[in-house]
Amino acid sequence: MRRIAFTLPDEAAQEAVDALVPLLPQGVHERALGDGTTEISFFEHAQALPRDELVGAAGTADWHEEEVPDDPRARRARQNRAWEVAGRLRVRSPLDPPGDGTVPELVIESAAGAFGTGAHPTTRMCLELLLELEPGGPFADLGCGAGVLAIAAAQLGWTPVLAVDHEPRSVDAARRNAERNGVAVEARVHDLRDGAPWASTVLANLPKPVLLEIAGRLGRLAHDLAPATRIIASGMLAAEADEVVAAFGMRERRRLEREGWAGVVLG
Repeated sequence: MRRIAFTLPDEAAQEAVDALVPLLPQGVHERALGDGTTEISFFEHAQALPRDELVGAAGTADWHEEEVPDDPRARRARQNRAWEVAGRLRVRSPLDPPGDGTVPELVIESAAGAFGTGAHPTTRMCLELLLELEPGGPFADLGCGAGVLAIAAAQLGWTPVLAVDHEPRSVDAARRNAERNGVAVEARVHDLRDGAPWASTVLANLPKPVLLEIAGRLGRLAHDLAPATRIIASGMLAAEADEVVAAFGMRERRRLEREGWAGVVLG
């Protein structure tokens, strides 16, 4: 087994991941390096690699390769990917060792084709913004991936919690992770082009085009039907945040920016 990794500017990483996922059924991993670049990596047997397609999808042939153990647990032992949010919440995979118990933790396993365990700056900002809010009432996670944000909301005290994604493998991963963490999350397949579910707290960690597509409907619901609605929106670049906020037509309560990305609380 080989581990292949390359770096791209943060703003180019998501497009590369979207292009690589269909070619790499074992999954693609992202890691923000904190210097404006993101490392993208994957594990494959060398003879199985469609090199020309991968180079075209990644937009670069400048990658680093190394031999790694076939056993995923042995690979995981080489690098601990657990991380904390604001010193109040720890997120790790099932293959990472537990923490010392001083900080509550979530155990999240990604799935092939599902957005990963949540280490991307936008996911971390969403968790940080969640931790700042008073929990309670219905919660909807739009584009849930492996479920880390919905599971965090359920653990913090929102109920009921709904998690939706257009990708069935993501929904399956979110269900497994909710069970693993002992929280109640309803996860289901849903295409946001058919409408965005409403809740008193809505979280949408999505690319800018999708945020703009759902903004009008959610903004109108919040204004006309449920003025107490809070929306956490992320997934856009910091330079795109003003456009997204304007599209929702709601008051901006809080904004975070990390490594060129932005997250906002509206309501």
